Amino acid sequence: MKRVSMFVIAAVLAAPAFAADDLCTVNLQKLDNAVAAKATLPEPLKQQVQEAKKEATDAQAAGDLKACGTHAERALQLLDAPGDDGSGATS
Repeated sequence: MKRVSMFVIAAVLAAPAFAADDLCTVNLQKLDNAVAAKATLPEPLKQQVQEAKKEATDAQAAGDLKACGTHAERALQLLDAPGDDGSGATS
């Protein structure tokens, strides 16, 4: 019974680490897909997205998965912002 309890406790404590890794990886994949789906990006937006992606991959390489997810999410938000590339504008 003690072994089962210890396994459950270890799984619960490890879950946030896996969640951060998943968020980082998922957001980077979403970012790659979003950039590939847009034929062209205006230069200021393209540079901002590339900078945020670089910060995300640098954070991932450094093991800071929370920062990786945050930077990748910021890049996704830049791509989804209305009016920046003409696809989300609602005039």
